[in-house]
Amino acid sequence: MSYLQNNINSAKSYTKYMGPLAYQPVKKERTSLLSTESPEQNFRGILNLAILILIANHIRLIFENFQKYGLLITNIFWKFEMMHINGNPIMQAFLAIIFNLLVGFGIQYLQFKRDQNPNIIRVFNIINIASTIIIPCYLIQGSHPGLNLILLGLQFIAFMKLISYAHFLRNTYFYIQRIKQVKNKKVSLDNFFAEYEVNNENLKILEKYSQNQAKILDFKHYLYFLAAPTLCFQLSYLRTQQIRKVWLIKRIIEYIFVILFLVIIWFQYTEPLVENTYKMLTKAPTLMVLVDRLLKLAIPNTYMWIALFYGQFQCFLNITAELLRFADREFYKDWWNCKNLEEYWRLWNLPVHHWLVRHIYFPCLKSGMSRTTSNMIVFLVSALGHEYIVSASIGVVEAWAFVGMFAQAPFMLLQKRLEKLLKLQDSQLGNLMFWMTFCFIGQPIMIFVYYFRYLEKIAHPI
Repeated sequence: MSYLQNNINSAKSYTKYMGPLAYQPVKKERTSLLSTESPEQNFRGILNLAILILIANHIRLIFENFQKYGLLITNIFWKFEMMHINGNPIMQAFLAIIFNLLVGFGIQYLQFKRDQNPNIIRVFNIINIASTIIIPCYLIQGSHPGLNLILLGLQFIAFMKLISYAHFLRNTYFYIQRIKQVKNKKVSLDNFFAEYEVNNENLKILEKYSQNQAKILDFKHYLYFLAAPTLCFQLSYLRTQQIRKVWLIKRIIEYIFVILFLVIIWFQYTEPLVENTYKMLTKAPTLMVLVDRLLKLAIPNTYMWIALFYGQFQCFLNITAELLRFADREFYKDWWNCKNLEEYWRLWNLPVHHWLVRHIYFPCLKSGMSRTTSNMIVFLVSALGHEYIVSASIGVVEAWAFVGMFAQAPFMLLQKRLEKLLKLQDSQLGNLMFWMTFCFIGQPIMIFVYYFRYLEKIAHPI
């Protein structure tokens, strides 16, 4: 028995190994995993490797920056002292904006409580809105570009809100007059107002105030609109039930870290890179040097751009919305997945997009313009706005921001036709082109152009 048991155990041990004849021959076709026809393709490991390579390369760039420049962020406060910032023009411009906002409400007071001629009210609105742009721009000449940029951003927000407020209440005034006429005829209002003119909710509000139109003016609601993270005035806004304190604190902390990150990236990487590029191109302006510096600037510029987006749209606007219990917080959509420029501009900044649609695009269509012409006017307004903020900040008019922005309108039409012709609607090529043109070409070139002009202005003041 023991001999038999040993033979059985010996046979079992041999089953761990297979001879050449024990293998089954392949009876179906098999493809390589990296081939396009392979049914299973999992590149998670390669993605992990790419992330590690990216991290390693960035660590190398950080050490390279420290070896070349040292720790520049320690000199931030010294730089601020050397700037000799004069806060008086900024404060005067800010007070001028506040004054224009108060005048904007006073003009509507004349319209609804004094029942002034609508044409006179329109002239008053035009003068007030124009002065919102002109006066602060005049006052801040000679101030630091960083402060100018912040002030002009606030100024342009006030400018857009005043337009929305005046446009909305002008339509409101005329609708109330129509409601009064319809009521005298004792006919249902639904037969005289189309849904595209005024929705049922607003129609009920207007009907309520038609007997005493002055009551539609609410100064508290006007102040709420000015503070709310929206550019479009409405008679009512959806509100949340309460303020989430823990959630609010998290967003504030995130916002602080974003600001610190932006300061570090600018003073440690971007500013010395741009200044050295200016010196290099002044001595030996060659195409190779320009391309090399553009690629070097593209990395910190991309980080700054994404950080600005997150800080402004995710942190700051949500902080404001939470404090005011403002419920509509769809400030952006997934613009990072856009296939073309048209998608980007529709998804990137929804408050501005809604304002342009409501107060520029639809009025153009209503006047009889085509969709193409209306879109061109929208891009013209947007291009002028970008150029105004950038040029007025540094006190130099170059028009490159205007050209770069407005040129996108015909390029978008060409891009859509090429997508249909080449059947690239579902391709990722459009997304790659978007990132390439924005982060590696367009924005670095604009930074070089305007910062060079600023350096020339400092070196050769008028």
